[in-house]
Amino acid sequence: MKQVFASVLALMLVVAAGLANAAPSRFVEGTHYQTLSTSVSTRDPEKIEVREFFYYGCPACYNAESVVDGWLGKVKEDVDFVRTPITFIRGSEPLARAYHVAETAGVLDEIHRPLFDAIHQHRENLFSKDSLQKFFAKYGVSAEEFDKLYSSFGVNTRIRQGDTASRDYRLTGVPAFTVNGKYVVLRQNLRNEGETFEVINYLVDKERRAK
Repeated sequence: MKQVFASVLALMLVVAAGLANAAPSRFVEGTHYQTLSTSVSTRDPEKIEVREFFYYGCPACYNAESVVDGWLGKVKEDVDFVRTPITFIRGSEPLARAYHVAETAGVLDEIHRPLFDAIHQHRENLFSKDSLQKFFAKYGVSAEEFDKLYSSFGVNTRIRQGDTASRDYRLTGVPAFTVNGKYVVLRQNLRNEGETFEVINYLVDKERRAK
């Protein structure tokens, strides 16, 4: 009798586990995220890429920064977070180049948030090469170095790569978030950036399980 009971209990546990695994997520493909028909190449195939497309002049991108920073503080080592400044919004290219200049000059960590703050809190006009050159001087990047990097082969290449990525993902607005070259988060159907990152975490876990 004990053996029969143990067998029935084991079967119930297996069924329960199966039902738990089959439980539907509250995030629905086509509503909360879109799966691409053709995957986009990622920076590090060994990791799960989360990519943010943004524009320094975008208020929504600025508002998302604190949520992005909070999420980055908890992210696991198997996730590769990539920021990509876009150029498909009119007038956005100087600031996209500024991002890549900062990255190349090794001052991105120091300048990224202050550049956002300068535009959105202090209302500084930083939408031209000359104004950005003066801003960068505050962070130890000389006018000569800024000018050299701004039009350099490396920065030009990264601009082209960003343009290609935004086209491959068929993006029309920012901020936009993609996961592992396969998914685009449909922010327009989400309530806030907190929920955006719940979807991102769901998709990251989905990719972990697929490995």
